[in-house]
Amino acid sequence: MSFTPVVYFISQDYFLANTPVEKNVDWDKISPYVVQAQQLYLQQTIGETGLNALSDGVKNNTLSVDEQTFMRNYVQPLVAQYTFWLCLPFINYKATNKALSKESSEYSQAADLDEMKFLRNSVKDAAEFYQRRMVKWLADHPGTFTWYDNPNALDNLPKTNQSYFGGIYMGYPYGAEGYNAWLEPYGSTSPCTSCGTGWIRRGNVTY
Repeated sequence: MSFTPVVYFISQDYFLANTPVEKNVDWDKISPYVVQAQQLYLQQTIGETGLNALSDGVKNNTLSVDEQTFMRNYVQPLVAQYTFWLCLPFINYKATNKALSKESSEYSQAADLDEMKFLRNSVKDAAEFYQRRMVKWLADHPGTFTWYDNPNALDNLPKTNQSYFGGIYMGYPYGAEGYNAWLEPYGSTSPCTSCGTGWIRRGNVTY
């Protein structure tokens, strides 16, 4: 039984050139997180149809000029930062048939949990910026990619224009009175008139 080979949107050299990870880190520890970054976060932005279209284009060397530019300017920076964010907790660990062990060096000291949380938050800020930047570009350039404007009806994971998540789910934006919430992407049409773009209406109350 044959399966479609994994397509990586960034190379080891690209990742090392765009993150502070040193060259002596084993790429085999990082490459699985490239795939996760593409499937979890890039696919969230461009949808399953878009991810499949770009994967096929890379694999078959058939990317259009616009797709090549999109890959260089938007896809690769996003994938690199989300890969770094995903792999950070695991770089110092080794999973064997004996146990999950922590690697160390006589010349360095591993970061503690608080330091790791701070570093991951900083990296995620960068990753979400690139994701927001991609969403905004796609919204500003309709008609550039048919796979984005007209995705397959049965997408397993449809695209979304949400880039940031602060840990609070507002819920039911049109169904009940509540807190005012921002509707992404910037400049999108809002049902709330006379209160600027981006704000939404909750129930019978306009914010």
